[in-house]
Parts: sequence; structure tokens; C-alpha cells
Amino acid sequence: MAEARPAPAAGLQLNALPDDSPLLQPGLAELRRRARAAGAPVAPLPLTDAFLLRFLRARDFDLDLAWRLLKNYYKWREECPEISANLHPKSILGLLKAGYLGVLRARDPTGSKVLIYRIDSYARDELQTKLTSAFPRHSSSGIWW
Repeated sequence: MAEARPAPAAGLQLNALPDDSPLLQPGLAELRRRARAAGAPVAPLPLTDAFLLRFLRARDFDLDLAWRLLKNYYKWREECPEISANLHPKSILGLLKAGYLGVLRARDPTGSKVLIYRIDSYARDELQTKLTSAFPRHSSSGIWW
């Protein structure tokens, strides 16, 4: 599908546009159509423009790559409900404040942000306590950190 892959410069130009630009609508409509045709769940995250734009922007408006990313996102949510069910800042705030997690200032060579887990700075019991409080469903399933 030739129209699904914009030229790299076109993707960067689209990324520079505001979320409500009419030029983004064709990509949003096509990604939403693919998601609905594949039976993507509408709960807990409906297929809003804001939600779908995250995937399009992450892949510079390459529809095929954005669609693959969206499918992988839903697959991950299905395979890891103990982690993905409670994804909001409050659930990991303690870990962030303790310095357990960090984000590098620079991106990796592919342009992705790099998340760091600093496990060497904590005793095993203290770390397990923090992880258990951040992800209670995971630890209660018998899998311990």
C-alpha cells in the first residue's frame, strides 16, 4: 500500500503539526479503521484521536509501522495484565521518588527514550517491598521480584 508509507520528510512534517490539524485526519481514520476491523477493544482505552496520534507520531506517520506498534501494544496489555492494568503515575511514584527508575537525557540511536532500572542501589528486601507496593497484582500471583 504505497499511500501508507509517507516519505521520511513528510512524516517529520506531519509530526510538527498540532493534534487538531485536518492534515492528520486521513492517517487517523485509516489507523482507526484497521483497529476496528481487527476487533481492537474499546475499553479501557477508546480509539480517540489523541490515543491513536501517539502511535502515528511514534512512527513518523508510517501507517504500517504505527499499526504494528498498536497491535503490539494491545498484545502486551493482554499478555501482561498484572503490569498494564494499573499504569498511571501514582502506581510507580514511590519507585520514581526513590531513584529506582531513571530516564536518560539522550535518546538511543533509533530515537527511543532509554529507561534505567537502578537495582544495585537497593537491598533485595527493600526493592521487593517497593515493587510489591507498585505492582501488587504481580507479586500476589506467586511471582516474586
